[in-house]
Amino acid sequence: MDSQHATLDSLPYIDKEYDDPATREHVLSLIQEEMAQMSPPLMPKSAHIFKTNDTLRKEYERVRSGHSLPPFDTERYKISAPSADATSAHAWEAASNNAASQLEHQTTRIDNLELLQNFGAQAWKLSNYQKEQLLSSIESRTQALRDEGVHVNKARKYEQTEAGVKLKELEDRWSDGVRRCVEIQVACGRLQQEIDVLANK
Repeated sequence: MDSQHATLDSLPYIDKEYDDPATREHVLSLIQEEMAQMSPPLMPKSAHIFKTNDTLRKEYERVRSGHSLPPFDTERYKISAPSADATSAHAWEAASNNAASQLEHQTTRIDNLELLQNFGAQAWKLSNYQKEQLLSSIESRTQALRDEGVHVNKARKYEQTEAGVKLKELEDRWSDGVRRCVEIQVACGRLQQEIDVLANK
């Protein structure tokens, strides 16, 4: 069915059957009965989006199995001389590389802090301004949709009220026509009885 040209056979602004408590209870019981037959949504046993990424797949399997996150490794951030084999050139080279890595990391942190100090305030203000503009746009669009909904409901109520008047007029005409048909049938029955009485004389 085309959602833009759907034909509804209900007039909620005119039909008052739902105002009856018994009818309302019956409708709610039917809804509850239908909901009881619906199966709850289940989590997928496997996620296809994780199959191409080993890291995401392993993390997904860890969460599914209920295992906790491994503890954060802080050893690589420590700078210390090799204690196991102080005479090994390989151990001293590894320690030197670690110290150089930590020095580079600290240098990068200092650079980032200087950038933040010089440009952070303006970047923050610009970000806030952009978010405020986005919020204003969303609020304006939301209000426009609310107004459109109110307009649609008003138009629907007007159309249904007009249709209700027309339906009441047609219903009265139908009732009057049925009443006249019954009166004609009764009159015809009486005439037939009179004809039968005259024919028997």
